[in-house]
Amino acid sequence: MTVLLLAFLLGGQLCAQEPKPVSGYAMPYIISGNDTIYVDDIMPAVVSPRSKRMSKRQWREYYKRVHNFSKAYPYALFIAQTIHETDSLFEADHYTDRQQDKYLAKLKDDLLKDFEPIFRQLTLKQGLMMIRLIDREVGQTPYYILKRYLDSPTATFWQGVAKVFGGNLKQPYDKFGQDRDLEQLVGIWHKGGFDGLYISIFGRRRPEIYIPERFRNGPSVDQSPKTKKRSPRGKKASTR
Repeated sequence: MTVLLLAFLLGGQLCAQEPKPVSGYAMPYIISGNDTIYVDDIMPAVVSPRSKRMSKRQWREYYKRVHNFSKAYPYALFIAQTIHETDSLFEADHYTDRQQDKYLAKLKDDLLKDFEPIFRQLTLKQGLMMIRLIDREVGQTPYYILKRYLDSPTATFWQGVAKVFGGNLKQPYDKFGQDRDLEQLVGIWHKGGFDGLYISIFGRRRPEIYIPERFRNGPSVDQSPKTKKRSPRGKKASTR
């Protein structure tokens, strides 16, 4: 507290000086007159205005949400990256509609082969949370993503499952509404504070997710058009 008060009183004098770097374990410091003020970076703290008003039940729900998020969000980021890179490939190489459909069919088979055993280990809530977070990252509703990258029957099935649990895959991600709790965790994640939050709650590091090796550097599909043909309608393919 004394250091903070001193920094406030010195005001502009301190702003004009640069911390002096030193070797070893000593902290950088500023000398002002006969005073030495040590300088260090402090990680930002995340304060929830609701925390003091949460009941025990709400805290339990919050702990579950943090755990589910630790499983769902890393996979959502991976899938969002795959979608972005696939769409960029279609745009850069001017894939026709037919070439896009062929590529997506092969990609779907590869993803299902490698990820179905992994995703079966997720709970239903974790899976639905992951889909909503994918929507956040790519700006497409979960229903549209499932319909395009898998098929209409799959999208319809998961829409029915979501309805049973009070969800709606056709509803866009709403960071100011129903998804504001997820958005808070996303903010903590990108500020670098999620691992600390997880440890503070569960007393251990968050579980690491597994990405098959051939997908760790982006989509891996052994298929690319050898010639660039125009679609029967004579139009270049879009990224939809």
